[in-house]
Amino acid sequence: MAEFVTKAENKRRLAIIIICAIVNVGALTLGGIGMKKGGDIEHGPENPGNIVKLRKAIEEQKDANKALLDNYLTYAKDIGWRNEAIGTLDRFATTPLQADVMKKFLSDIVKYPASRPDMGRSIFEHFEIKKYKRWDEQGQGENLVLTRVFEELLAKENEYKTKIEDLKAGIDREKAAEVAAQKGTDTANAAVMKDIDGGAAPNAAAAGLIGEVIRLNQDLNKTQKSNSDDLATVETDTIAKQNESTTVKNENIRKRAASSSIKEDFKKRIYVIQHHREEAKERRDPDGEILSINETRQLAYINLLRKDRLFKGTRFAVYSLEKGGQKLDKGVIEVLEVRENLSSVCAIVSTADLANWPLKVGDKIYNELYEGGRTRYVAFAGRFVGKLSNEEGAAALRKFGDVYQDKVDEKTNYVVVADGYEEHPNYKAALEYGIKILRENILMDYLGIRRD
Repeated sequence: MAEFVTKAENKRRLAIIIICAIVNVGALTLGGIGMKKGGDIEHGPENPGNIVKLRKAIEEQKDANKALLDNYLTYAKDIGWRNEAIGTLDRFATTPLQADVMKKFLSDIVKYPASRPDMGRSIFEHFEIKKYKRWDEQGQGENLVLTRVFEELLAKENEYKTKIEDLKAGIDREKAAEVAAQKGTDTANAAVMKDIDGGAAPNAAAAGLIGEVIRLNQDLNKTQKSNSDDLATVETDTIAKQNESTTVKNENIRKRAASSSIKEDFKKRIYVIQHHREEAKERRDPDGEILSINETRQLAYINLLRKDRLFKGTRFAVYSLEKGGQKLDKGVIEVLEVRENLSSVCAIVSTADLANWPLKVGDKIYNELYEGGRTRYVAFAGRFVGKLSNEEGAAALRKFGDVYQDKVDEKTNYVVVADGYEEHPNYKAALEYGIKILRENILMDYLGIRRD
């Protein structure tokens, strides 16, 4: 049976349909507007705050920050202010700021230490900046800090720029005066020529004016040339000082790196020597033995010879092997004469108990630093004044089987000192790193060269 719908009900239903259609159209319109605005925010080229541009700006800032950090780490590492971890994906400082290293760096900018006259003038001394003192000095003056370095150098740069601008302005003024003087000369000449053309002779005042203008023009040209030369000289000096400052800075960085490397090598070498010495004391491996004893003259004869690279003055501890493998210390002997064959002569320096444990034939001798037959590395400090020259001494060392070195390094065993050794770098290195120092006559005895 069909549904009966009244006219009023039809109107109500139609109104509901119309309202729903209007609402749907409005919602679609608002959604489209929202999507368009979202697209404009994200991609709109006219919008300075769109997401793409913001993301790009953030990435650029991150890259800039990373570059600054890398530059800082690299700069601080080269100078030695901080140490840096290696072998990792992200570099980071592993120690706090090295205050002593920074203070020495800043002190060297002010002036070099009095003990190093060979280093010349510092950066601030070149620029005549005198109000600062070294951190290790006492007395008047300010201690330089890092920020003031850049402030002072910037101030000097601005000062030179001001001088250059003043010179340029002076040249411009002189050019203007020259032009004005030339105009005056032209005017005066025109007046004189007019008088001449009119049949009148130039008077004395006009002639004097022309001469004065010519003289002024000559003086102006000289002044302009002089100022131009001064300006060129100032510019050249400025560039030279900047280059010199950069060179000094790079040289300091190179020297510090080389010095650090040498110190590390010598530390390792000293550690090895100390370790070897302690081990030798524990083992007391024999280096030789006593062949005979002269009790009257207190002499002992040992089986070590020149070929064993034995030095006059070398001391050996003496011991004997007792029951059960016990090593009994009995005394100390010192080499008096190194011979080519049979035996070398030693003085008996001391005995532990002469009555009960006298030195005897067959007793063992040892020195924890002596290594018989091993090649020695020898450097010289100063010039020889005896029987040999430096070149002849080096040749004799090589012939003997040792190695002569021009410069001390981590392999050096001995430094032989001669005339003028006090300021020689090899002597200073030997003192700093504990390398054994020998006199010239000891070297000649070692090589078997007669001194008479």
